[in-house]
Amino acid sequence: MPHALAAALSRQPIRARRALLALIAALAATAAVFGAIEPIEAHDRSALATAVRSCAVAMKTLHTPFPCLSVSTGDHTAVIRPPLAKSEVLLVPTVPVTGIESPVLVAPDAPDYLAEAWAARSYVLAALPRDPGPNAIGMAVNSRPTRSQDRLHIHVDCLQPSVIAALDRYRGRLGTTWTRFPVPLAGGRYLARIIGEGDLVAKNPFRLVANGIPGAARHMADMTLVVAPISRANGRPAFALIAADTEDGGRTMGEKLLDHTCRIARAAG
Repeated sequence: MPHALAAALSRQPIRARRALLALIAALAATAAVFGAIEPIEAHDRSALATAVRSCAVAMKTLHTPFPCLSVSTGDHTAVIRPPLAKSEVLLVPTVPVTGIESPVLVAPDAPDYLAEAWAARSYVLAALPRDPGPNAIGMAVNSRPTRSQDRLHIHVDCLQPSVIAALDRYRGRLGTTWTRFPVPLAGGRYLARIIGEGDLVAKNPFRLVANGIPGAARHMADMTLVVAPISRANGRPAFALIAADTEDGGRTMGEKLLDHTCRIARAAG
């Protein structure tokens, strides 16, 4: 048990300690359900929701987010590292938001989950042997058919080296409307567009998928989304949005564009 958690427990009344230890034991059993790479076959699809709720309780009661890495002010999101993951983290709402298909994500007052997930890349960088560069880390949200949990979770980790290279090569072809990416990415065909560095909040990529890709609004549960940093031709930073319908017969799954071994970090420097 981490020292901070043990110290926090020691300050609690005996009854509270017993209750919280039982909560942590239940959380440990729950956390083992989901792995570093999501299986399509689901086990307990509410395990992640249980885990982050427990983190929020621990934060309120013990003032520690264990076993999450952090719980946001107001307890509305948590950052957690999946079991056995080396660098990957997940940004997860502590309140019920089922996944990419949730109307909450495209509402006028939608939470800034992607911006929070992008800030959580600091945990990825801290776990790497060296800085992999400004365009090496991305975010992915899987579709309902390709995810194992029914609580929105944004994967944050290194991008596949081939994806980084393809984005750098074809960045000049990306505009402000969705278009077919010129080459397959990790074996799948995707649509892509570009947004400015400050547009994760202002333009809401979930809404851009729903409103910009024909049929997406009616079938958001089948959509997958990746957000990857790129450099424009003039050197200014931006984001590439990469999306696909996972029911189109292709090999599309957003998380496949991430590299949970972070080869780019090992090769850098």
